[in-house]
Amino acid sequence: MKAHSLHMITTGRQPLEQVRDILARCPAKLADALHVREKQRGARELIAWHDALRPLMPDTPLFVNDRLDAALAAGADGVQLGGSSLTAAEARAIAGSRLAIGRSVHSAAEAAQAAAEGADFAVFGHVYATGSKPGLTPRGVDALRAAVEAAPIPVIAIGGITPERIDEVLSTGCAGVAVLSGILEHEDPAGQLVRYRKALDSFRRPPKAALRILSPASRK
Repeated sequence: MKAHSLHMITTGRQPLEQVRDILARCPAKLADALHVREKQRGARELIAWHDALRPLMPDTPLFVNDRLDAALAAGADGVQLGGSSLTAAEARAIAGSRLAIGRSVHSAAEAAQAAAEGADFAVFGHVYATGSKPGLTPRGVDALRAAVEAAPIPVIAIGGITPERIDEVLSTGCAGVAVLSGILEHEDPAGQLVRYRKALDSFRRPPKAALRILSPASRK
């Protein structure tokens, strides 16, 4: 079982057909979760994305970001809540135990609050400068470490994380990393996925709290 998690997240800049083609050529089992993060799309489109990508990653937990209604309607494995989404407590009241619930956070206080509200994990960012957050100052490794120390739940790091930065990121005790363009927009997505996995598995110190999300097959 992998100690540190790797979450792949769609970029919001690529059509479904392109993402599907990329994933079809990738060793999907190396990823621990796939997030459909397409903020510009409606619920029906998100469900269509879920249904199109699920066969390519049958044993990998699949999340729908922001939209609890779409996650439930699609039969997704989890929902990743953003700043303008429902709170984790509100989502839990509706979904119960049917979904794993992640929460996007930007500070130690928000990470602690996500845990108190019942989130299964938090995604903290952005750690480094990234094209996904143009013009915004990165929060840095020290802020990530503070979030990890403040929250009793697993914390996943996101934002500008390359395979070469994995050791520095994991030294904070975080549970893993999430990657958007670093894989799906890379010239060699499959090779890059392998590089991230090797970097994560090479780091020997365990995370403060490991993230365990049941795979679709495990819940059958």
